[in-house]
Amino acid sequence: MKLSACIIAKNEEKNLPRLLKSITGKFDEIILVDTGSTDRTKEIAKSFGCKVFEHKWNGFADARNRAVKEATGDWLWHFDADFELEEGEYRKALTLFKRIPKDIEALSIGVKNFDSSGRVKALSFHTFIHRAGIMWKGKVHESPMTGKVIGVPIFVNHYGYSDKYVMLKKAHRNLKLLEEEIANLEYNSKDYIIKLFFLVQTYLLLSTEEHTYLSEAKKKAEEFLEKANWDFESYGFLLVYMLNYYLNILWSFREYRKLQLFLKKILGRKIELPEIYFIAYKTYRTEGSEKKAFAFLLKAAELLDVVTTNPFSLPWGAVTECLPTFEREILNYNPPKLPTTFHKILERKWKKRKGRNLGLLLYWFSDGYSRLKVIEKLAKRYRDPFLEKLLLAELLSRKEKEKIRRLISTVLLRELFIAAYYDLAYEEDKAIYYYLQYLSKYKDSWIAEYVVNRFNEQLKSDGLPPIM
Repeated sequence: MKLSACIIAKNEEKNLPRLLKSITGKFDEIILVDTGSTDRTKEIAKSFGCKVFEHKWNGFADARNRAVKEATGDWLWHFDADFELEEGEYRKALTLFKRIPKDIEALSIGVKNFDSSGRVKALSFHTFIHRAGIMWKGKVHESPMTGKVIGVPIFVNHYGYSDKYVMLKKAHRNLKLLEEEIANLEYNSKDYIIKLFFLVQTYLLLSTEEHTYLSEAKKKAEEFLEKANWDFESYGFLLVYMLNYYLNILWSFREYRKLQLFLKKILGRKIELPEIYFIAYKTYRTEGSEKKAFAFLLKAAELLDVVTTNPFSLPWGAVTECLPTFEREILNYNPPKLPTTFHKILERKWKKRKGRNLGLLLYWFSDGYSRLKVIEKLAKRYRDPFLEKLLLAELLSRKEKEKIRRLISTVLLRELFIAAYYDLAYEEDKAIYYYLQYLSKYKDSWIAEYVVNRFNEQLKSDGLPPIM
């Protein structure tokens, strides 16, 4: 069996080395289709042994189809230039390839979308792996024209969310392409309705820059929902996620009564998506119904644990952008006031399932030493930056200098833990040095604000530029 890696790229000299380092030696060939780079993209690709082909830009599907044409593998795995493939995920894929039934034409895989602080901001999925000869369609949000597809719990890392300026630039580009496509589609056709989904998605991203786009998103979301008419068989995940988009749009416009009525209609259908249960939590907590709110938050945490392990284990597959919102709730707000029996229910659930997000809820509802014990277990089990920062905050508040020192060799955020150690040791120059080393890697406003407040006079005396 021969495996081909396929990449389309334009001016990706910044991202490309990370991807190519992660896939070189794993594939029989790497095909790179360049659509007009003016930087060192082609030279970098050739230095890694890629087969490089120049191709005039005519949309994403057209570029991917050129890669399909040039690839000689039995299976083709498509990568964007800002992806990365970890060794463990590649090994899982190799094992899977040996077991795929002959009638399966393509595989959907998970995508971990990282932000600038090194945290997973969102999970998504796409059909990036398929058999030779299968072609793609769509100028933007393109997809392969396949028959039988299965979703598999293999993930690639995606760093395109780490730079907001780049995201907005891509969104403006996508908006233009979508408007061109939708203008040529038959009104009320399935393809037209599907493009409405991506139009709403693009408007919502652009609304973070210009609020007027939110009104456009609301209009198109309502058009999509009217035309899709709760037809889950035809629109599946797109319909499920549009329900979430619309709930959040109503929340943004403070149309709470309309939101509550629409939410009840959705909850009656028991649609499993973490975002829907999280907004139900927010809605009922705002009303003061804390027991109901807790039940919805617990369900959101359970679903988040399911999705992050295998995005294809829920009925429609799953994308989730709920992780940062869920984490911010725990970071910035007090938990609901509930009887101790609820804490015991949560503790039993976490002991049984050991889910990361169930564990975060248990941490949130705990206090004193038990709080520290929970976050120590979570950080050790899951090894991610957010959990390590929570652990460090707990240790700093208790002035656990020696415990911080012992953890330095085991944590991902090594510079941050070294800085905290020197912080507690009152060695300010060393502490500032390592805090700045950490902040040079991660755009972390939480730590930056702490450093400014903690060492403001020292930073000024050293003549250092502002951090924030």
